[in-house]
Amino acid sequence: MNKRQLQKQKTREHILKIAKQEFVKKGFLNTATSEISERSGIAHGTLFLHFKNKDALIVEILDKELEEINLAIRQMIAKAADLEQLLLQYLNLLQEDEELFAVLARELPFYNEELRRKILFRDSIIRGHFHKAMTLGIEQKKYRDIDVTSAVMFLFGTINYYLSLKSIFVKEGSVIEKFKTSIIKTLKNLLLPA
Repeated sequence: MNKRQLQKQKTREHILKIAKQEFVKKGFLNTATSEISERSGIAHGTLFLHFKNKDALIVEILDKELEEINLAIRQMIAKAADLEQLLLQYLNLLQEDEELFAVLARELPFYNEELRRKILFRDSIIRGHFHKAMTLGIEQKKYRDIDVTSAVMFLFGTINYYLSLKSIFVKEGSVIEKFKTSIIKTLKNLLLPA
């Protein structure tokens, strides 16, 4: 990579870092690209040399975040003794970047259809890991025979519910931390034989 390409890559990474900070602060919907370019110290047009539009910027940020979680989950699956441990580790990952995921959970219904579709596709990869883990547990007779798709939807719906209403559930701190034990206990009660 030559010096110009390195500078271009460095500028792109700087834009992503600043954009993520702004999105966490104000939300994806309420942050203008002009604010991102101003905070990044670049011309507004320069932002569009790196990203076609605001949606492309959002997708790249979320791709990076979700890919990191996806890779971490793959590693966890290899090490996790059971689904409970996998869920605990996943919730810990979400908690590390909770503000970003809270904004996403709150605003997702208001994004345009194409952006929602791209985000949900990436999210479905992570849900797939939990689907496989539950299915395997049922096959091994560790869990009761339930509709796995519904169980996964219940789990992720619960997590998104708490994230989207974070400001109602906690004034300060982490909503994931507050409800982590309850989420895990509820999933165990759903899966384990009576």
